[in-house]
Amino acid sequence: MATGSRWMTTLAAPGARTRSIWLTQLVLAASVVLIGVLVLVLQPEVYSVWTFTLGMLELIAVTIATLAIPWSWLPRNAVLSIPLIDTLAIGMVSYDTELRLIFLWAFPVMWVAMHFSIFYLGGLLALIGTLLVVQSAAMATVPVALRAVIGLLSLTFIGITAHLAMRQTRALRRLLRRQASRLTVALRRTSGQERRTLQILNGVDTAVARVSSSGEVLAVNDAYERLYGLDPLDRSLPAKSVEYTELRGMPIPPSARPFARAARGEVFTDARVWLFTPTGEWRVLSVTAKPLDAPEDDEPSTLLVVHDVTAITHAQRERERLAAMASHELKHPLTVMIGNAELALDTEDLSPRMRQRLEAIVSASERMLEMTNSMLQTSRAGFTTRESYDDLDLRQIIVDSVDSFRATANAHEVDIAVALDEKLPVTADGFRVRQVIDNLVSNAIKYTAREGRVRISGSVEGDDVSLVVSDTGIGISQTDLPNILTPYFRTEQAKETASGTGLGLGITREIVAAHGGTLTIDSEAGVGTTVSVRLPRSDHAAAHAGTETLA
Repeated sequence: MATGSRWMTTLAAPGARTRSIWLTQLVLAASVVLIGVLVLVLQPEVYSVWTFTLGMLELIAVTIATLAIPWSWLPRNAVLSIPLIDTLAIGMVSYDTELRLIFLWAFPVMWVAMHFSIFYLGGLLALIGTLLVVQSAAMATVPVALRAVIGLLSLTFIGITAHLAMRQTRALRRLLRRQASRLTVALRRTSGQERRTLQILNGVDTAVARVSSSGEVLAVNDAYERLYGLDPLDRSLPAKSVEYTELRGMPIPPSARPFARAARGEVFTDARVWLFTPTGEWRVLSVTAKPLDAPEDDEPSTLLVVHDVTAITHAQRERERLAAMASHELKHPLTVMIGNAELALDTEDLSPRMRQRLEAIVSASERMLEMTNSMLQTSRAGFTTRESYDDLDLRQIIVDSVDSFRATANAHEVDIAVALDEKLPVTADGFRVRQVIDNLVSNAIKYTAREGRVRISGSVEGDDVSLVVSDTGIGISQTDLPNILTPYFRTEQAKETASGTGLGLGITREIVAAHGGTLTIDSEAGVGTTVSVRLPRSDHAAAHAGTETLA
């Protein structure tokens, strides 16, 4: 039973050596069968020669045996029996006929020449020579003898050429194996060095990123990923953190951000940006871009080094604040000193010596007051109040936000479309409103599958400006919907789809509420989500609209 199983395994999955034996014999068999058919059609009387018929049958029988024998079980040299029998069979086919089939000996000659030593090749050629001598003696004519000599020489040259070519092929194969082994070792060593380098980079607090000239993130360390809030599952998604020109200023345009500048090959040092993180923190960054050397066949890249200088900046601002406080506190007593000294100088009965002393006090105090005034600065940083909100066109902020996400939407094959009224006037904090729009558009793209749709619409509805962001994404079940604005809450399907903190929608609602607006969410699992935001219309725009209505 075990032997039968082994036999079936051999037939089902022959080895490379068995396949080579099969292929060589089948090519010879096909040639013989074709010749036999042609002879049968054109000169059937040849089959009356018993040696021809016996030789043809012998070649077919050998082919069948070749396919049936499990060569992987036998010694390597056992296969020599096949070309030996083929040689004898070809000799019988070509004996005592006018058919010149000497060329068929090229098959066994090449087989032995390519797979065995020159000794075996010589033995096979000697056998062929013996058969040719027998044929020549039977014919006893000069042309037959001459053809035999020429045929034997041709077979010898074919065998030697095939043997030398095979030796060169084996040598080249051995060389390629050695080189492949060396390349494997070098690749393993290089991979190990890259892993160690990445471990070293992950061990430092400085954020580091390698950017290609096409804008692709080639490598980042953990500090960069944490600082910019990159999605570890898909780094092509936009960073959750937003870069600003200054504290509570306007977002930096995509083309002017340090990452985009580095992708263009720009070199800069200590570029300062303000980063607003998803957790609502402001960070001050010092960004430096340096070109990296690359081989001629490799794409140029730039190293982006980001230092978090928030603590240093706050310390500097605190020092300025203390200097301002000190200047302010010194200004009052100095003014009192100068005023009293000048009043004393108005006294008529002052002695020259006393007047000189008072004048020295006034002069010194005035110089100190001038120094104090030069030190007095106001450097306040904090959150703006409603009184400091600006009149803005929400349309432009929406367009800028969508433009920044359009590349991501295209990369994920998500169709994104915008439909906005001509103007969407609001009185608001620009950077906070941009944060709201970024959060909503980012979520819509992130949780929408390929070939899905995201729609953003904005319109003026009475005294309000309406913003609606809808998608055909994973949606939210009715069970999870009441908890979706709870800090750190995320649905199970959202966790499986993309990374996140569960803070974005909650922060968005707080910003909208701080502006006197409302945020509502309508969703169905597997269908999509629609988020609606309503903000009060700009006071100036509402007043102007009211005047037009009265007119």
